[in-house]
Amino acid sequence: MIDRARIDLGGFIVGRIENSGRVFEMLMDPEKAWKAKKLIREEINNRLKEGKDKSRFTIEELLSYPKIDLELIFETFTVFEDLRRGKKATDGDMEAVFNTTEGKTVAAHILLEGEIHWTKAQREEEGLKKLKQIITIISKNAVNPQNKKPHPYQRIEKAIEEAKVRIDLMRSAEEQVDDIVKSIRAIIPIRIEQVEMAIKIPTAFTAKGYNIVAQYVQIKKEEWQSDGSWVAVVSLPAGLQIELVDKLNKLTHGRVQTKILKT
Repeated sequence: MIDRARIDLGGFIVGRIENSGRVFEMLMDPEKAWKAKKLIREEINNRLKEGKDKSRFTIEELLSYPKIDLELIFETFTVFEDLRRGKKATDGDMEAVFNTTEGKTVAAHILLEGEIHWTKAQREEEGLKKLKQIITIISKNAVNPQNKKPHPYQRIEKAIEEAKVRIDLMRSAEEQVDDIVKSIRAIIPIRIEQVEMAIKIPTAFTAKGYNIVAQYVQIKKEEWQSDGSWVAVVSLPAGLQIELVDKLNKLTHGRVQTKILKT
């Protein structure tokens, strides 16, 4: 395996991590690695939306995470310093960087923190999917400030294309909306309309209700009432107002109280 030109990865890809001047590489299944990375990202996003203190996904969690099987993702748990040359990493280097010589643990580090070279087809498929999600979010929440009307889906799509916006495959669609709206303002007049709303959730529904609200809004003020109910003043995109109120009504059986304060 000395001649690079003769190396055939057999449909696998190289996962790589560099730490303390040392390089570690392992052989991965591209499709399974891609799905695992998306699962990890979704889990982190869910934790952020739920307002959990610890949103970070740890190596220990990954090693025992039931939705991800490292043995199916990695062709082998052999760790290389230079995979294409067949040069294995030394136990000393692994111990120095990861405090272990266990190949499975190193594999978890590569999947969670490393660099993975995706196939062109994977990038194109995920990029198109994320682009559609972003355009849908913008079309629901943004308006033309000149006439207060929403832009059609196709107009937003064309503006993104003209602005040559780069879609980040590893960030959620929601995380990219603000940056993309700023990028296309030079192409079309556009603004995310915000509304300010007061919400009161009865005692019996505060825990679940709070989690729902946190997914949609920026909480500006909040207060726990003596009866255990939760009252807040929040700001959110105008296009999400109906969806949020519908979810809260469904949860509380119509007992939630809402009032628009400012548009």
